[in-house]
Amino acid sequence: MKDKRKHLIYPIFLPMQGCPRLCIYCDQNKISSSADFDLSSSVKGAAEFVQRHIGKEKEIAFYGGTFTALEEDFRDELIQAYRAVSDEQTSFRISTHPSYIDDAILDWCEAAGIKCIELGIQDFDDEVLKQSGRGYSHAEAMNASKLVKERGFELGVQLMPGLPGASESSIQRNKSALEELKPEYLRLYPLIVVKGTPLAQMYERGEYLPMALEEAISQCAAYLELTHRLGIKVIKLGIPSNIAESDILAGPWHPAFGELVKAEILVRRLEIESPPGQIIFLDKKQYALLMAHDALYLKILQKRIENCSIMPTE
Repeated sequence: MKDKRKHLIYPIFLPMQGCPRLCIYCDQNKISSSADFDLSSSVKGAAEFVQRHIGKEKEIAFYGGTFTALEEDFRDELIQAYRAVSDEQTSFRISTHPSYIDDAILDWCEAAGIKCIELGIQDFDDEVLKQSGRGYSHAEAMNASKLVKERGFELGVQLMPGLPGASESSIQRNKSALEELKPEYLRLYPLIVVKGTPLAQMYERGEYLPMALEEAISQCAAYLELTHRLGIKVIKLGIPSNIAESDILAGPWHPAFGELVKAEILVRRLEIESPPGQIIFLDKKQYALLMAHDALYLKILQKRIENCSIMPTE
C-alpha cells in the first residue's frame, strides 16, 4: 500500500557553494532565488519547523551546492548548528556531486546523521556528460551511486533531460542505470536556458537547441512510468517555479510542469482503457487535471481518442 504520509522537509539553499566548476547551464542564485545565506536566520527557521512537527519524522535538507566538497570545518559548523535545534526524529539530507563521494566522506556523513544523499548525476551517458562539462564518467557516476547505497544511505538521483548531446541512446542508458541502481528518489529537471550562462551563449550561437515543452513532458512521463514499476519515488518534476520568467531565455519551462506530466500519464492510460466514442468518468482530481490550463489535456485526449467526452464522478 502506498505511504501517503507527508514528507516533511526544511530546505536550506547554498547556491553553488562547494561546486568544483560552473556547469554550462547553471545559475543557482536565479533558480533558487537565494543569493545570500544567513546561518542564524536559517537555524531559527529550522527550530520553528522542528517545533511545529515534534514527534514526526522529518528532514533538514541542504540543496544548491556541492555539500561534500565544502570545507569539513564548515560542514561541521552547519550540522552542529542545525542539530542543536533538532529532535530525535530529525535527520539530514544533502545534495552533492558524484566526484565527491568516497568512504572517508561517507564516514563523515554517517557520523553527522545524514540519512539521504542526492547525487546530481544529470545524465549517465559519457558523451552527454562530456558535452555538459560535468567532469566525471558514466562509470564514476555509477560507482558513487552504488557506494552510497552499499553504505546504507538512501540514494537520490537528479537527472536533467535535454542536455547537449542527449539522444534516444542516452535516454535508454539513463533508464538502464535507474533499473540497475533502484535509487529511493528521483528528481527530473528538464534543461532550460537561463540568461547569463554558458548554455545561453551556445543557444544564441545556434549550437544548442532546447527541447520543446511537449517533448520534455513526454520524456518525463516515460521516466515516471519506469519509476512506478521500479518503486522509485519521483520527488520533483521541473525546476523550481520561483525562478523569474524574465531570466529564462528558452526551453521547456512551465509553472505547473509536474501537473502536465501527470495529465500526460493519465491520458496515456485512458488511451489503453477507453474505446472511441464513449463518455469517460473520472474522479475529481483526474477531471481537474484534464480541465486545467484551458482544458489543454482534454483537447489532447480528444485528439487521441475520437469522439470521447469526460465527466466527473460524484
